[in-house]
Amino acid sequence: MSNNDKRFNPEKRHGLLSQERQARWNPPQFLQQFGLQPGHAALDLGCGPGFWALPLAEIVGPTGKVWALDVSQEMLDTLAEQQPPAHVIPVLGELPEIGLATAVTDFIWSAFVYHEVDGDLPAEMLRVSRPGGQVAILEWRPDAADQSGPPGDHRVWPDEVKLALQQAGFTQVTEAWRDANAYVITAYKGTTT
Repeated sequence: MSNNDKRFNPEKRHGLLSQERQARWNPPQFLQQFGLQPGHAALDLGCGPGFWALPLAEIVGPTGKVWALDVSQEMLDTLAEQQPPAHVIPVLGELPEIGLATAVTDFIWSAFVYHEVDGDLPAEMLRVSRPGGQVAILEWRPDAADQSGPPGDHRVWPDEVKLALQQAGFTQVTEAWRDANAYVITAYKGTTT
C-alpha cells in the first residue's frame, strides 16, 4: 500500500477547520499539556490547513517559530489564506524526509499523520530534534468507538508507535493521553546523543 492510499484527501481540507472539530479538540487548550514556551521552535508534521500550527504559533509567540510541513500545496495554500503570523514557515515536503537542518526543533507535533507515513519517520524526527526536544504523536486508536477517521487497518496501535520511537533512540516514551478514540505518545531526545 502506498502513502497515497493512506493520505487525507486535500479536497476535504476545509472540513479540518470546522467548528465541530475546533470544539472536539480545542487545540490551544490541548497543546498546553506539552509544556511549550515562548521562543520554542516547533514543527507541525502534516500541518494541513493550520488547525494545530496556528495555535502552536500563538504559544511559541513571535520569538519562536513553527515550521508547518505538508505534502499538499493545497493545504499550505489554505493555511496561507488564514494569514498566519510571520513566524509560521510553510514547508512543502514528502514524509518521512523532513527538509530541515539537524537539531533545530524543540517540539514536533504529529496529529493524525503518523499512520499515513511509510518509512522511518521516527529517525527523521530524532535527527531534527534538539537535545531535550519533545515529540508528541496524536493518533486514532484501532479499537476506537468512533470510526469516522481513517479505516481501521490504517490505524496504528500505541505500542507500535512507542516501540518505533524507542528503536529510533528516543527516551521517556510514554502514552501521555487517551480517550475512547485517540491517544498521544510523547518522547524526548536524550541530551547526550
